[in-house]
Order: sequence, then C-alpha cells, then structure tokens
Amino acid sequence: MPEVLGDPPSPRAALFWNGTAWQWALVDAAGHLQIDVLTIAAGVDVATETTLALALARLQRIDDIIDALQSVATDRLIVRGEDQLFSIKGLVRKRVVAAISGASGYVQSPAVPAGQIWAVNTIQAWDTTSPVTQIELTNWDTITNYEVGAERKAFVAGEPSSWTGVTRLDVNSRIRAYFSGGLVGDTCTVAITGYYMTVEV
Repeated sequence: MPEVLGDPPSPRAALFWNGTAWQWALVDAAGHLQIDVLTIAAGVDVATETTLALALARLQRIDDIIDALQSVATDRLIVRGEDQLFSIKGLVRKRVVAAISGASGYVQSPAVPAGQIWAVNTIQAWDTTSPVTQIELTNWDTITNYEVGAERKAFVAGEPSSWTGVTRLDVNSRIRAYFSGGLVGDTCTVAITGYYMTVEV
C-alpha cells in the first residue's frame, strides 16, 4: 500500500471544495479538525424547536403517568372510576354482648370506621336474660333506623333470631337489634359477619 505522504514522506493538506475553489482544513494546536458553523439554513431552527416541543410533550405525558403511581407500601396505578369498582378489603366479624338500652330497647354493633363500607351478610341477636316477643334488626345511620328484618314469636331466653342477606353500612353506621319485651338490665347479644371495602378519596 503506498504511503499517503509519499516515500520519502512529504507534507500533505486535506483540501475541501467550497464550490468555487479548494480550501485547506483548519486544525487547532492539538491537531483536531475545526469546523465553524456560521449560518443555519432558513427554517432549520424552527423545525428543531418544533421537534423539541414534541419531545417535551411526550416527556410530560411520561411524567403524568409517574404521578399516577401512588407509593403506599407498593406502587399501584390510580385509574379513573376506581372508586366505583367492587373489591373486598377484609372480613367483618363482630359480636357485642351488652346490657339492653332500656325496656324493649336495643343492643348495637360497633360503628363503621372512617374510610370503610361494611357489607353485612348475617345477623344474629338474642336476649340471654328474658323471653321476648319480637327481635327487630335495623341499619342505623346515627339519625334514622332502616329496618332490615324482624321476627315475631315467643322467643325463650337465649334463643336467637337469625337473618341473612346484604345490608351495607357507611361511616358511623351500626346494626341495631331491638328486643320487644326485654327488661332493664337484660344481657343481650348482636353478632354480625360480612366484609368491608375501603372508600377512595
């Protein structure tokens, strides 16, 4: 292969054609090629700006997706309308044994805590101390009682009334069991089972 600089070597220069004449390349003191950009063709800067704007918009969308991830124990995707999706967080199993509220009064379940909805599927209630003539079960929202079920018969002391179905309780709501014929000081029981859901905010 012939020597680029000849043999013996002699100086050579890299030449560039500018359309009219040949010109040699510029190099710095370290021998690095120097190319100066003096002008940009019309419209190139605008096209570059548009491209950068599109790239920025896409990066913003990625950032929005990252913001949709909520770190609570583990990342999860927040989805529009998820507060309307059916899901079960855990089971509800509650039993309260307490003195009746008064003659023919009631005993009630614990209140639903904030951020939860309870779906109650079974209720049992009985008066351990006295026979009663009716046991009425209600869904009480702190203001109004909504009847869930009532059983009318001659209950002996300790005989339960049982109900199955679905009634839902929101925050502070309770299941109340009323005992017709119950006496002041009677010990009564209300037991519920079901499941609970969390409320998205």
